[in-house]
Amino acid sequence: MSSIEKFKIRKSSVFAFSPTTALLLATVALLAGYLAFANQDFPFGFHPDEGFKVAFSEGQAHNYKHPPLLIVLARIVGWCVGAASDHDFLIIGRSISAVAVIGSTVALYLTLMRLADPAQAFIWACIFAASPVIAVHGHYFKEDALLVLAICLGLHALLKLKAEASLVNILYFGFVLGIAISAKYPGVVNSAGMFLVAAVWGGVSRRQLGVVALMATATVGLVFVASFATQEGGSIQTVIAGFLYELGHAQRGHDLKEWFWAGYGLTHFVYHLVPGLTGFTVLVGILAIGLSVSVDRNRTTSALAIAALLWLFILELSPLKLVGSVRYVLPIVPYLVAAACVAFSTSVRPRYPSTAVAVAVVALSITFHAGYSYVRNMEPENDTRLTSAKFVAENHLTNVMLDYPAGLPDRYENVGSYDYLVSTRFRRYDRGGRLSQQDQITYKLSSMFHCLDGHVIGEFSKVYGDFATVAPTVKIYDLKASRNCIPTF
Repeated sequence: MSSIEKFKIRKSSVFAFSPTTALLLATVALLAGYLAFANQDFPFGFHPDEGFKVAFSEGQAHNYKHPPLLIVLARIVGWCVGAASDHDFLIIGRSISAVAVIGSTVALYLTLMRLADPAQAFIWACIFAASPVIAVHGHYFKEDALLVLAICLGLHALLKLKAEASLVNILYFGFVLGIAISAKYPGVVNSAGMFLVAAVWGGVSRRQLGVVALMATATVGLVFVASFATQEGGSIQTVIAGFLYELGHAQRGHDLKEWFWAGYGLTHFVYHLVPGLTGFTVLVGILAIGLSVSVDRNRTTSALAIAALLWLFILELSPLKLVGSVRYVLPIVPYLVAAACVAFSTSVRPRYPSTAVAVAVVALSITFHAGYSYVRNMEPENDTRLTSAKFVAENHLTNVMLDYPAGLPDRYENVGSYDYLVSTRFRRYDRGGRLSQQDQITYKLSSMFHCLDGHVIGEFSKVYGDFATVAPTVKIYDLKASRNCIPTF
């Protein structure tokens, strides 16, 4: 038995591009593109970080709190199409994320075709594309979608390298490792892990590993050089300062600190991964993975599941994980979906052929419904913030304070000077009041919102809302009748 057969890696005819293969590739790409490009024109400012990205894309010196790949791509595309306004660069950045989602789906599908039977590979690639966590984050001018693309390409490159350690595959693998690092700093963890797997399992020599490392380094260097060349200012010191700031940010958290023990190490799983993939999909995926690992001892499933668990553990360690910030679990998704696909193909299908396909199709249907519903609620007419603004105008409310998009504590210092408060952040501080070791202002705000609950004059929510920045629940409070609720800051 060859090592490839031992690890359940099947050579596919992907690169022959038969009519069937081409059709399936086009289908998964169209599904991903349909969801990722729908409603890309939601209002500027709804995502609090997009303003920074637009400014950097227009040539403002990057602060390097994130690696510059996204900004470099936006600058290049902007130059090619003659972008001349904030809106132009906003749409360019969002489109880059959408294209990254399409690329991620195609790369994952090509990977799954090497690991699973054709039906399960296709269904689970579609589940990935349709999942709320992937579909929604294809809309934001943020680095997350590029990191997911790098992870999916990394899996594909690793399998190609294992199958044949040719120069092209070695360079491809090194390039992808560099892209992950250039996309987002946590990509360093993913690239280091994949490099270690290649060294132990990939069947490559030390010299070949050296070429991989050299290619990865060259890719990272090229991205940073391109960043410096397309802006005024910037230096290695700025890069180091930005990296150290982000490292400290991961240790400090936001104004709220979600400690590991507060959620028993499952905060991301419960609040982000389950709604991000839907409860049914996560349930059947975990059951199939359990069968594959515990009964069949499938090494491929085990490796992918371990990667997902390691990512979950690493992400849980940081207090950054605000409930509602779904994007943090994105690195887990490709590994978990791939593990579930392999488990369905190698463990469920041989025992229950018809059931395996039926259950996977049901999971796809549920996932697509959820992903489509969240994306649909990104339409301006469905957005809760615009609905609340209409309510304010129709009822002639004046002297109104809005606590979004940022809603950080220091913005509440003058809340007593307003007559009305339009808030999307009340849940944030309600939860903060139940967490230990928070800043004192968090407990003050928690108490304030608890008191203000008796003075709500309008509330707007969606069934498929409160996910990332999609249709958050909005409450309008009458501050004139509740001055006693407002603490001294």
